[in-house]
Amino acid sequence: MHAIRRWLFGGLVVVVLLPAHGTAQEFARSRARWNASAIADYEYRYQRVCECHPDEPADTIVTVREGQITAVRYSRSDYASDVPVAPDRLSWFRTVDDLFTLIESARGRKALVRATFDENYGFPRTVYIDYIADLVGDEVQLTVTGFTPQR
Repeated sequence: MHAIRRWLFGGLVVVVLLPAHGTAQEFARSRARWNASAIADYEYRYQRVCECHPDEPADTIVTVREGQITAVRYSRSDYASDVPVAPDRLSWFRTVDDLFTLIESARGRKALVRATFDENYGFPRTVYIDYIADLVGDEVQLTVTGFTPQR
């Protein structure tokens, strides 16, 4: 699968064909590796890139127990301490299984999807989704910067 990108430079339209990263086979192998690891208790840290904090995004730290999110907190070097997310907002965040579902759903919607996966556990390391090629601001981009299984 490829994505077509168009840019306008001085009245000239430049079209570039970009390869999509993270093939269906790589996705399936990685999801199988994640499922085989049978890790239900873990903590992972990620950064989400968006226009709301482009210079220094906060790390989001998600704690998962028995496959369910039990806590989320934000961490940044300029914070005195981590900032917890209110319990009624935990549903806004994703487990690793939810990240796989997000990627699968985006592919089903024919979005541009780029993903890389952890070689040991199989979880998504980077995720980039662009749902509408010509629309700015609909992209989802995150990078998992840490993962700690709790066995």
